[in-house]
Amino acid sequence: MTAEPVLLPPPKASGSSVALNLRADKQWWRWSGKHPVGALLITAFVATQIATTFGYFFPAIGLPELAWPLSNGTLVAPATKYGTAASYFAGQFSHYLNGIAFVLIFAILVAPMLKFGDSSRANLLKALTFGLIMTLISDGVLVPLIYAPHTGLGFMSFGHGWKLPAAVLLWHLIFVVHIAALWDPAKVREVQLEDAAAVTAA
Repeated sequence: MTAEPVLLPPPKASGSSVALNLRADKQWWRWSGKHPVGALLITAFVATQIATTFGYFFPAIGLPELAWPLSNGTLVAPATKYGTAASYFAGQFSHYLNGIAFVLIFAILVAPMLKFGDSSRANLLKALTFGLIMTLISDGVLVPLIYAPHTGLGFMSFGHGWKLPAAVLLWHLIFVVHIAALWDPAKVREVQLEDAAAVTAA
């Protein structure tokens, strides 16, 4: 059900009230336009959290579990035992910093370089492209050489079958789809134009 517009105080230059749509999504795009860095940080947290949760649930669909916080714990806190609380929280902290870094890299560096257009669909395509690039790096380098070296994973982590590389691909697709859903310059512009039209018509 669509929420009814609510009358807000008018701009100082106007003597009439301006009706703006206060649906949650409209409010998010309004706030994102005014706080682009804050919106990116929230997007990074939400996208990382959702993808991380799905990674733990992958066995439910026949794929291997992807417990990135535990795997990162072995890298950032090698003196701690795998699976302990200390190792997990060190890995979790590192994992979320990585999530924030990748979202910032995507929004500031990668998305402007990809000439797919400026629509919401183009934004999703840019995010999916970024996800595929991260998957290639993860399956090709990080998983077989850093996270699980000397385990016979081989080229693109296919050493023990297709399920691990497929899980890594699915994880990154979930991650970037949520980035595109929450960080969308086209939606911000659309709401800004709607608000400007409402102010002009008041």
